Amino acid sequence: MFFDSLLFSLSVTLPTILMLVIGIILRYQNTVDDSFCEVASKLVFNISLPAFLFINIVKHPADYGSQLWLISTGLIGSIVLYLLGEWLAFRYITDRRYRGIFVQGMFRGNTGILGLALCINAYGTIATAPGAVYTAFITLLFNILAVITLTNSLGDGKPSFIKIFKGLAKNPLIIAILLGILVSKMEIVIPEPLLRTSDYLAHIALPLALICAGANLNFKQLKQLQQTDSTQSVAGKVVLWTSFGRLFIAPIIMILIGKFVMQLDPMSLGMIFLMSATPLAAAGYSMVRNFGGDSTATANLIAITTLGSMFTSSLGLLLLRQIGWI
Repeated sequence: MFFDSLLFSLSVTLPTILMLVIGIILRYQNTVDDSFCEVASKLVFNISLPAFLFINIVKHPADYGSQLWLISTGLIGSIVLYLLGEWLAFRYITDRRYRGIFVQGMFRGNTGILGLALCINAYGTIATAPGAVYTAFITLLFNILAVITLTNSLGDGKPSFIKIFKGLAKNPLIIAILLGILVSKMEIVIPEPLLRTSDYLAHIALPLALICAGANLNFKQLKQLQQTDSTQSVAGKVVLWTSFGRLFIAPIIMILIGKFVMQLDPMSLGMIFLMSATPLAAAGYSMVRNFGGDSTATANLIAITTLGSMFTSSLGLLLLRQIGWI
């Protein structure tokens, strides 16, 4: 029983871990650099990942009404994590510039790439459509909450929700998901050459995204956590405590809500765990930088949670499988 649970855990997480490691090695060997990662990330975000989501939703239609509990769990859990993060930040972080970084790190996971990859590894392509719809709803909430907390922490004015929704309306992932659902529900027949072309684009989405995620990890910046001046000391403590919240508190709260409040089925509960056990999304770095916050601390947070999630997601899967919850 334990050995079966261990094999299941490794079969889900090891492929993703190895792709991240390949990215790290390629960067270390200077096979890829910043310019490659920047261009490749744009290709993934704007073309291949939208194609991946669209084609899988069309090919594997799901009963989206039955996904209501899964989506509701993600939304409720994220709001709980946001409120908990705001309370902890107000209570314990005296430098308000770091409060938004802490709060965002608590609730914002990398659902669009790592979360989807883990869910597909665990449950196959059947998880793609519900995972994609979950990602669409959760991305909407993530962006709203991130703007609110970063405005309170780093900005002088009120959050601009018009800008938020304009940005979301142009988001290629959300557009692809909505188009996929529309085509699926209307049973529109797509010509085979277009389907095959979309398949080609879709097949490079997750591998390239994971390689770029590994290559983008900046281990040199982690050394700054050891510096002793007061600003770096505060930043280091915030990064470490936020990492703990992202890797342990977030998935535990999500699992408890999913199991005892929403009473999810085993597959949905497994998807909730895999989505919530992911590191801070790279979009969090861009938002902090745009608000004039400590982007170095945020980059450190992404690096630590990415490395840490390799172990916590594997351990969590092993435990949940062992006790029969997933």
